[in-house]
Amino acid sequence: MADNALDVKDRLGIIDVCTRMALYIDHHRWDELGTLFTDVIDRDYTGIFGGEPERVTREQFITRASKRMPNFAATQHLVSGHIVTGSGDEADCTSQVQAAHYLPTTTGDPMWTCGGQYDLRLVRTDGTWLISSVTATQRWCTGNFEVMRLGLGIR
Repeated sequence: MADNALDVKDRLGIIDVCTRMALYIDHHRWDELGTLFTDVIDRDYTGIFGGEPERVTREQFITRASKRMPNFAATQHLVSGHIVTGSGDEADCTSQVQAAHYLPTTTGDPMWTCGGQYDLRLVRTDGTWLISSVTATQRWCTGNFEVMRLGLGIR
């Protein structure tokens, strides 16, 4: 039986993709963000906003982010503590995340910060690791949720 375990190069490549996702979102690098995903993405942010998980195209994912994230004066998504599992051309990466969102408002504090985790599923396609699934789970938050409501257009 062949050993299909992920090697160090695979693990570092997977961590790099997960870290780039957060950086590209914060820096509004939409074209580069698109290079990190498969054509179709399972997206689950119910652990933060409720609702239902959804399957979206890469273009829908990028369009949504590019229309909402610039509404904030600044964001910073810090990811760490990556745990990578998998074999062959499939992997999962669980990362701890702390996300700060800054937007001056007339309703109080200009910050909303949350902590939790990303669970990402990745597949290797033509030698490149791509994200096929994103699940965000909130464990705690602090600050003014009005910042998120205004920034994301939540009614």
